[in-house]
Amino acid sequence: MNTQISNIMSLDDHVIKINLAKNKIKNSIFEMAEAITNALNQLENSQVELAQKLGMSRGTLSKWHSIGSNNNIMEIRELAPPSFDSLYQLSVLNNQYHKYYGEEEGGKKFVKLFKNKIVTASSQRNDINKIIKLHKQKLNSRNIETKVLDHPKFNSEIKLEILVKSKLHFNTIIIFPSDNQINKWKNLSLQGNINFDYPIRSLEGINKNIFQQCLMKVKAKYIDISINCLNSWGYKYEKIMVPKQPRSGLVDLSSEFVVLAGTKGFFKNNRLTIKSDKSADLIDYAKKTGNEPFLFIGEVINEKNWMYCIN
Repeated sequence: MNTQISNIMSLDDHVIKINLAKNKIKNSIFEMAEAITNALNQLENSQVELAQKLGMSRGTLSKWHSIGSNNNIMEIRELAPPSFDSLYQLSVLNNQYHKYYGEEEGGKKFVKLFKNKIVTASSQRNDINKIIKLHKQKLNSRNIETKVLDHPKFNSEIKLEILVKSKLHFNTIIIFPSDNQINKWKNLSLQGNINFDYPIRSLEGINKNIFQQCLMKVKAKYIDISINCLNSWGYKYEKIMVPKQPRSGLVDLSSEFVVLAGTKGFFKNNRLTIKSDKSADLIDYAKKTGNEPFLFIGEVINEKNWMYCIN
């Protein structure tokens, strides 16, 4: 009696087979991008005719050329994702880096995305779109900051509503509210109305997986309303940092400044301390513990890579 041999493949066998197919697809995409780029380079003024003969639009043909003519992408094809859309978005990002940082520095920063595994072979189009949006946001932030430095009279016009309308987003925010502002929040009937009055939530970072934090410098007697503020803005109240007291025993802190920390996104624990409640020390702490883009609300500052907002 003949024994029938099973032809059922194991899970690992299927994974190997599928990965081989993925590599073939990626190689084919790069071969096609290279072939179209060579054709366009050799056949001058033939883009329309070539697109017609290939049965594709001029826009699609241009995207293939954008991939094939991008030396950085072509040189690291083994690290790139096996998707036409993802590769085209990478070519867009690389071009933006070139325009902003220059060809050499832009190329280094682009390749660094792969070395640091910010972009991997598994990255999807949406993942790359997020990086593009963050880069555009950084450009917008720098443009506004340049206006501020070039036009001192413009300082008083930088208000929260302007930042919200500009659709800028920040991963680290320091807030130093006035007593009048806090008393206004204290008189609001609902906690949610705080964000309606002061829409910090509209400024939160785009990538919800990145660690985000909000530091509030307030007098100790306003701790309760400050926690309500953090909750209204979508932050989880994390901790409070108080100044070291020269006297032993219980002392009245109600009129002294303390710093409340609220967080959201990827949890990041640290044991660093803030030297004092001075703005420079708050900024130093925020840079060591948080992620850019940075925003300081409530005071004019002159700090590199920081935006500020005054009311």
